[in-house]
Amino acid sequence: MAADKASLAGTEHDGPVPIAKGFTLSEMKVEITSGARRATFQLYDTKAAKEFYDQLPLDLPLSNFRNAQWMFYPPEKLNVTMIEAYHDGLKGELSYYAPWGDVFMLYENFYAGDEMHRLGIGLTGIDQIKGMSDTIAIRKLDR
Repeated sequence: MAADKASLAGTEHDGPVPIAKGFTLSEMKVEITSGARRATFQLYDTKAAKEFYDQLPLDLPLSNFRNAQWMFYPPEKLNVTMIEAYHDGLKGELSYYAPWGDVFMLYENFYAGDEMHRLGIGLTGIDQIKGMSDTIAIRKLDR
């Protein structure tokens, strides 16, 4: 996972996304499906990621935002810390936008300021995220 943001910008890849500097991955993994499309994510060892994981399983409607991400709203808002905040999102990341309370999967690289908070990285199916629509099923994977 030595790839950096610059080397991934504008490229097609199916995962995994590089681990963000200063973050540790947990053993928590999730699978998100929409019809026949499937993506898996490994969550970071953060309070927000643990809170998201504890709400699973979920079936939620998707909304598209700026042709770069699919977003959905978990039943309960997540508690975030500034260490999780970032500016530039990479295709394949799973993140949380605190002001709106939505979780989102990036299918394009995206800049959104300081309010995006990392939840996890895509392991597989990153290129299937873009084709998702309607409703998704979010499930825990065996640790």
